Amino acid sequence: MASRARSTGRRLTFGLLTAALAVSGCATEVGGHAVAGRPGAAEPAPSSAQAPSAEPVAEPGQCVLGTSPAPVDCAKPHHVEVTKAGTFGADLPAARPEADVIFKAALPDCRAEAAKYLGSTDFDATTLAAWMLWAPADDWAAGNRWYRCGVAQLDADGKAVERTGTVKGALTGEKFFDFQVCSSVKPLDGAVKRIACTEPHHAEGLRVVTMGKPTDPLPSPEEFNAAARPVCGETLTKYLGTATRDDVVATWRWPSQTEWEQGFTNLTCFAQTDVAVTRKLRNIGTAPLPGG
Repeated sequence: MASRARSTGRRLTFGLLTAALAVSGCATEVGGHAVAGRPGAAEPAPSSAQAPSAEPVAEPGQCVLGTSPAPVDCAKPHHVEVTKAGTFGADLPAARPEADVIFKAALPDCRAEAAKYLGSTDFDATTLAAWMLWAPADDWAAGNRWYRCGVAQLDADGKAVERTGTVKGALTGEKFFDFQVCSSVKPLDGAVKRIACTEPHHAEGLRVVTMGKPTDPLPSPEEFNAAARPVCGETLTKYLGTATRDDVVATWRWPSQTEWEQGFTNLTCFAQTDVAVTRKLRNIGTAPLPGG
């Protein structure tokens, strides 16, 4: 989606986006096959088998590894931590619907569960994300319409990272900065591209600002900007430890209509630089930009 940008001209500059995509799309797992990316990503082809799968499905407190929904101990290598178990109701079609329909039905709850599990609503400003698993087509046709909510840590391509140990409570307090997202792309220029914060990058995630519920109308650009301007600016000042820099700006991104309906009901604040920096800018004060 195209976007335009401008600034207010203040020394602590605020970038304004008139249209943008959310920073962190849900990575999904469908029918035991991982599909990484934003909501609306293509699903793998349904299995040709006619009988429902007998494979066990992980429950909350358990984890999953690779393409299987079967439970594994979270102390062992895994990709996703399951946070909630659910079943789709009869309001959905008899044949398993497309991913966008699945997301609209359950992703808002999965995102709410992710925030509770991680200890913060700010997870869109990190490498952690809500994740979904749901029944393959044969299970669905047999009436076994299960789904699971989960959380995962994402790599630069939006795929779940294999890890050991839990991320429960991972974003409480100062621990947020252990998972803070950095981007090689300026948020004002396009969708965020995750990259290690020790690599040259142009943006660092700061926080999110909740704007409503999925059932509410999508806010206007003016409403997004009015909400973002003071919060993102104040957060940037605190993050840098100064309000006098003119080489770091507060920018923000917000969701499309479809994403809003699927639970991405917030905007995400960033610290952005024109030149690439090689480490985080937290508490930099008036010192020179690292690598700038």
